[in-house]
Amino acid sequence: MAFIAGGNILLENVVVGAAVARSWTSYFATLCNHQPDDFRMVVHSMPENLDHLDPIAVVVLSIICVLAVLSTKGSSRFNYIAYIIHSLVILFIVVAGFSKADTKNYSNFAPFGIRGVFKSLAVLFFAYAGFDVVSTMAEETKNPARDIPLGLVGSMVITMAACCLLTTALCLMYPFQEIDKEAPFPVAFEAVGLSWAKYIVSAGTLKVITTGLLVRGIGQARYLTHIARTRMMPPRLAHVHPKTGTPVNATIVMLTTTAIVAFFTDLAILASLFHISTLFIFMLVALALLVRRYYASGETTTTDRNKLIAFIMLILGSSIATATYWGLSDENDWIPYVITVPIWFVATLGLRVFVPHARKPKLWGVPYVPWLPSASIAINIFLLGSIDGASFIRFGIWNAGLLLYYFLLGLHVSYDAAMESGETDTANGFEEVLGPQSPQSPPYLP
Repeated sequence: MAFIAGGNILLENVVVGAAVARSWTSYFATLCNHQPDDFRMVVHSMPENLDHLDPIAVVVLSIICVLAVLSTKGSSRFNYIAYIIHSLVILFIVVAGFSKADTKNYSNFAPFGIRGVFKSLAVLFFAYAGFDVVSTMAEETKNPARDIPLGLVGSMVITMAACCLLTTALCLMYPFQEIDKEAPFPVAFEAVGLSWAKYIVSAGTLKVITTGLLVRGIGQARYLTHIARTRMMPPRLAHVHPKTGTPVNATIVMLTTTAIVAFFTDLAILASLFHISTLFIFMLVALALLVRRYYASGETTTTDRNKLIAFIMLILGSSIATATYWGLSDENDWIPYVITVPIWFVATLGLRVFVPHARKPKLWGVPYVPWLPSASIAINIFLLGSIDGASFIRFGIWNAGLLLYYFLLGLHVSYDAAMESGETDTANGFEEVLGPQSPQSPPYLP
């Protein structure tokens, strides 16, 4: 499960980086009074959604790669300056937007009903892209046990407040059905008579996007570095340059992959892939939290382990059933939910009452276990039910490739790493799957 989660985190980072890089082109085109496609190469012989080639996105990502490779400290200074610019741009958009607010634009508050609300929620996960990157910076912080949770929670609260203010200003200022998908704020300001403001917004947004790409570029390289340290990926990718203190190889590989995806792939495909991978990862993290809190090898009894498995299966099964019915049915029949939701509640309650905790957090831990992680599992699976089938097919192909790689290569190199580090318990676990391994067997290093 950890390898699948890691692979999907890499997919999420590549996809969102490519999507943001393509949006850089859109805002740059608006700043230059052009349409985004004026700066893209349209190749009609290529498949749909892959035929608008974006060279500007590649150039931007190449510059980001150089900055991310040179120095983390230099990138941090760049981010300090960027934070001031971000705050000023957000303040300007909110003030200018509310000055042109028209409450009539909120008259039809939920035009697509409750289903439209939940589909929007699935898309809204773009706003949560990047918070997980904070956790990868533990090696660069003085007191990670304190700084990482504070940075994670603090940045999330600030970003949520800013997003709510920005979207409220936009929808009050301009009818939602006319909002431009490529560059919403500059086009809205021009439409309400503030043509001069679109240049400020476009320039400020370009700065914001550039900083976001840099932060994500630094973070996604750390993900690949940690995976490479387990030998699931070539060990060369775990190399940290002695002078710059940055994982040069991992940074180049990740941002090169991002640039290739950004060059070809349309924003709609990237967005749908990002939504499904992010929701899936959030669900896996919540599931892993339950397992870690309630199971410890050598301490948890067989009876408690079996109860844990049974309750988790009921939580997953009831959540999947709820999401499946929601996604496939166009009717507002509430009877199936009367069955599935109580099953989820009883399973969570059973986990709370009948299975003792195997571990307690040493310093900082998620509160209200199992209710909070169980609710996270249910909500994330439910939102997955609002995503289109084509995205699930692409997501399934990606995960099938991950499983193939794992069983053909990853499982073997993990065994070798466990043997070399002296982790006999882990190695014995691998032998149960792989069978006895000869000491003379050639290493499975990639």
